[in-house]
Amino acid sequence: MKIRRFARKRIFFRTAFLLGLMSGLFYTSPAPAAPNLFAVTPDGHFQERLTFRDLQMEKDFEMGPDSADRSFPVGISPDKLVRTASLRLVYRLRTSLFRKDRDALAVDWNGVRLGEIPSGPDSSGQTLALTFPVPGPLVNTRNIVRLRVIRDPKNPCAFFGSAPFITILRRSAITLGGTRIGVPPRLSDLPFPFVYPDAAGLRRIPFVLTTVAPESLEAAGIVASWLGVKAPFLPLRFPVTVSGSLSPSSLPPGHLILLSLAKDLPPDWLSTPVTGPFLLMRSNPGDPFSRILVVTGQTPQDLRLAALSLSENRFAGTGDRFYPKNVVTPPRRQPDDAPRWQAAGKTLRFGSLESPENLRVRGTGSVRIPFSLPPDLFTWNHKWIRAHIRFLVRTEKRENRSKLDIFLNDRYQESLSLPAAGGIVERSAEVPLSVDDLTPFSNRLKFNFNFRNSYPSVISCSMDQNPRLGGAVLPSSFLDLRPFSRYTILPDLKLFPNGGYPFTRYADLSETGVVLPNPPGPADIGLFLHMMASFGAQTGLAATRIHVSGPEDVDTLKDRNLILVGTYGSNPLLLRLTQALPHASGANLERLKSENLLLEILRWKNPPPAHFGPTDLVREFRKARIPFGVLMETVSPFARHRVVLSVIGVSQKGLQAMDRILFDPRHFPAIFGDVTVVEPDGLSSFFLPASSFSIGSTGLVEETRFWFTSHPVGIVASVILLAVATGLLLRILLEERAKNPAGLPDRKEVSPK
Repeated sequence: MKIRRFARKRIFFRTAFLLGLMSGLFYTSPAPAAPNLFAVTPDGHFQERLTFRDLQMEKDFEMGPDSADRSFPVGISPDKLVRTASLRLVYRLRTSLFRKDRDALAVDWNGVRLGEIPSGPDSSGQTLALTFPVPGPLVNTRNIVRLRVIRDPKNPCAFFGSAPFITILRRSAITLGGTRIGVPPRLSDLPFPFVYPDAAGLRRIPFVLTTVAPESLEAAGIVASWLGVKAPFLPLRFPVTVSGSLSPSSLPPGHLILLSLAKDLPPDWLSTPVTGPFLLMRSNPGDPFSRILVVTGQTPQDLRLAALSLSENRFAGTGDRFYPKNVVTPPRRQPDDAPRWQAAGKTLRFGSLESPENLRVRGTGSVRIPFSLPPDLFTWNHKWIRAHIRFLVRTEKRENRSKLDIFLNDRYQESLSLPAAGGIVERSAEVPLSVDDLTPFSNRLKFNFNFRNSYPSVISCSMDQNPRLGGAVLPSSFLDLRPFSRYTILPDLKLFPNGGYPFTRYADLSETGVVLPNPPGPADIGLFLHMMASFGAQTGLAATRIHVSGPEDVDTLKDRNLILVGTYGSNPLLLRLTQALPHASGANLERLKSENLLLEILRWKNPPPAHFGPTDLVREFRKARIPFGVLMETVSPFARHRVVLSVIGVSQKGLQAMDRILFDPRHFPAIFGDVTVVEPDGLSSFFLPASSFSIGSTGLVEETRFWFTSHPVGIVASVILLAVATGLLLRILLEERAKNPAGLPDRKEVSPK
């Protein structure tokens, strides 16, 4: 243990000085905010721009022979009345495949044709753009944008080849303008107008706090996690304002959440004295089209009780105010029982994931089924996860080229031939899905029904959208999780963005404590709220048992998994527990090289990476660019089988940048190991020599095999010990044999009577 502690100190020596130097002299300002722009005027007019990236499109998409029709939803919050709108498509066209005079890409909005992208002159390799006006009356709260290929009726198969002919870039955008609607201040409408689950784009929900007592921060965390539960697929941000004195004219515009003691509220806000927890919905004095949710009470503990009643939806049927009575903290949850997690060792029915309507298509189309696996699902030594698929298909005669293509997280798995007979036919199949294509938490299955026939080419290419053709994945289909158990090795940063593990092992966060600076800054609180919202979205349960403290009160949280947030200057516990980042001296680098070799041999990682060790971490900090901060997970020094997650920023601005980056799903694959360095141009993760422990059980035999696979030195040592033991046993047997070469039993002499 002394050697391990000494190695840790050498690896992380002098971080405080290094980060202080970064913060004071070399700090690089964060990248510009996401392109989702929302501006309002005092008269209630708004202007909003949503890129395809804001519409949850993960990458540019291509259209070609196997993707001639694409649709995606665009949700608009009901408190906006759209007057003007436009759709600007940015694309690249391969004219060699899309060159006929009458070939075009049609653009529809809610079934109404907006226009077409013509083939035009040769523009291969160029980025083009085209804007389509959208009539205001055509825009409602739920909209469907559809891109579909219109084929030349004289030559419908002209561009059917193996390559896509057009790429739609994520820079494409929808611009909306109109007026805001002043919705009634009703608690029963919650979580609207703060979140609307179908709305597109980033949602900023300002929090205003007049007290930062631990119970008040816990109340804010409960409210944020409740919002995450209500809008699990909506990107959220929480700008924070901390003000000891509340001035109505200084409140930020827009819908906001105010956590304040009753004595700090303007007198005209309360018609009667507040004697306990209290919820109030009222208009924003600085923005009459917006609403304020007031969480208040006489004491910080009252704020926590009011937040608990909010998370339990106890306000249903009330007006603009509610006095919760007899509020108690819900019973403690059991391990691994998050409502949105699927149970290991059982089957996962598709009918429990999607409604029957979402499992059907007409003509060529796709069925998408998202599912979440437990973050600690033990898939080691398993190559496949079995999917038992039952589906219905309606075909016509000579549909002998139709097939069902199956994808897992957009990676091809298998194709099933669809029956060529006419009528409705039911089929079933067992499809092996590659375990390597799974992610630790959020996954997506896609079933593409592709209808192709053998009619003459003059009409065959128009048959794939025949409304008489269709398919459906039956709800009784399922994934077989029975061969898998729950077992994982901690610490492992990979599990933090993927399900929030191990903090969400208890979905109410009853085993999690958060240590914030005293006093915390707006960036500290904003990152904490975003983390709580993320945990709520992943588990489906509000953080009703979260506990918050300052560094001086960490003793009250020692038996929990800890999350430390702040800078080395604001949270001294960070410096005490992480021992700082590596010092990049030449002598230390040489020592780290030997430790890196030791890590490659002895570390518990499966499989061990070829690089990303201590030497690489030192080399990363010798680069010219300056990081925003560091994410680090270690074994807790306070309790067995507990971890400490340290979120370290170089400054408050660095923490704001980390808040924007760490919860972006695009960056999740880059977070792993023991340390993740957050930089302006991406994330870099590393493994370090450190202690670890296991959670869960997968059986003695399986755990033993996994231990030997993860510890190559253990295999060598076991072979040597087995050889020595075998040699000693043989020696004993040979010595016994030598004493009695004839192998006869010893005879005892019997004396005569």
